[in-house]
Amino acid sequence: MDVLKRYEIIKEFCTNTVRLRLLSNGIIHYSFLPNSIVCEVEHQINHDAIVNFTQNIKHFFLVDSGEFVDLTPEARTLVRKLEEIAPIAARAVVVQTLAERILMNFYITFHKPIVSTKVFSNHETALEWIENKKALTISN
Repeated sequence: MDVLKRYEIIKEFCTNTVRLRLLSNGIIHYSFLPNSIVCEVEHQINHDAIVNFTQNIKHFFLVDSGEFVDLTPEARTLVRKLEEIAPIAARAVVVQTLAERILMNFYITFHKPIVSTKVFSNHETALEWIENKKALTISN
């Protein structure tokens, strides 16, 4: 997480299960709070927070999976439903364990997110991927 200290936090907002931070590089750092159980209601709250936080303008997201986070099946269904309208240009997901990485990669392969999504084991490579995505977006 030390790599994130390079960036100033421009603004921050928390729900019961996530923390949103706009970093000085324009990336949204979306981190799950420890021991969060995200149900359908919580995910709707998180989605609404993203829309308000970003003023419904697409941003690149750096997502931290957090410790002991559980998304209920209903929440995962809602994630898929709202993905089409979420103000997310692309997301890099940083996981802490090999098990999480395997599960996330399986989920991404099986469910094919609408938003470009890739799983990483550290922030450095995740941020490099996002910066490359941003550069490609600007050049197009």
